[in-house]
Amino acid sequence: MSDSVLLLRRVRERSAGAGEAAPAGPVGGPGLVPSPRRKRGRRRRFYPEHRVYRARCSFLDLSEEQVLRRYRLDKAAIAGLCRELGADLESLTGRSHALPVAVKVTSALTFLASGSFQTATRDSTGISQSAMSNCLAQFLEALQRRAARYITFPTPVHPGTAAGAFPGVLGLVGSMHVALRAPSENEPAYRNAGNYHSMNMQVVCDAAGTITNVVAKFPGSCPNAAVLENSALARLLEGARPDGAWLLGDRSYPLKPWLMTPIAAPRGAAEERYNALHHQALAALRRTLALLRLRFRCLDKGRGCLQYAPQKVCQIFLACCILHNIALRRHMPLELPEGSPLPETEPELPLPAPPGHISSEARAVRARIVQQVKDGLG
Repeated sequence: MSDSVLLLRRVRERSAGAGEAAPAGPVGGPGLVPSPRRKRGRRRRFYPEHRVYRARCSFLDLSEEQVLRRYRLDKAAIAGLCRELGADLESLTGRSHALPVAVKVTSALTFLASGSFQTATRDSTGISQSAMSNCLAQFLEALQRRAARYITFPTPVHPGTAAGAFPGVLGLVGSMHVALRAPSENEPAYRNAGNYHSMNMQVVCDAAGTITNVVAKFPGSCPNAAVLENSALARLLEGARPDGAWLLGDRSYPLKPWLMTPIAAPRGAAEERYNALHHQALAALRRTLALLRLRFRCLDKGRGCLQYAPQKVCQIFLACCILHNIALRRHMPLELPEGSPLPETEPELPLPAPPGHISSEARAVRARIVQQVKDGLG
């Protein structure tokens, strides 16, 4: 066989071998083997073989007195909250160590009652800082959805009047400033007349101390009269115009046909008696606001301001009002922890003068009440 034939055969064998080793590439390009892509997977979190969980204390293991001191509610009330909020607080995860509903409820109650920050509260609940934050947020949102079940304003009808009391009282309206950290946005709006940052919470209660209306959304610089004027309660009473029934408010509110305020310069025994009965009736509101601070120390400015955004501070206050009504319905005594000092009474903030215009109808209504008081004196 000639050398040329052998050379041609070797060339063909090499070409055949190269074709089997590398598949043909696209037309006009070399036959290259594509490199495999790296699969992007989620980073797995590796846990120790034997995980250690903090010991959790169940409220059922405590005595009734211990439960009242720690959570401000009795066992039956806490169990009722767990049942009612269970649909919102039950964990959707299938993990075997998900937090039970009772732990979430009691953790939130511990924070509201003690007033200590989450880093201190977690030590008594046995859960982590992040879990404590999630428990509080879930509890507040679940309770806020059910606020109408516990806080309801009575129908504007003529209420009964006890002997020697202010006639026709439908409710007592006032405000409570809840201190919070300086917000990052619109900071001056939250600085009140006491020169600290707060939310101005409007509260209406009855003579028994039951809270019937709450407006929790206005910053501390907003006057009481403006909060009331921009509330749904004012629109309700303006439209209903209840005959013989009205709210009572202090000097920070303007006189209206449905809102009676003190007489600035009383003249005669009848007007002085009117002011005395007015002040006596408002004592129930002052007692209710003081009881809120006593029962839920997170609202007490003496323990420091709340380290949350304004919206969450409003949720905390609304939750405290709901729990306050639950405690009153169940006639729960207020038991403070042993050695716990009473919160200092907050000085009253300067009362801004209400708008100067007073309708003749409002003056006439107050004049009739003064005359009614005068007839009682006679």
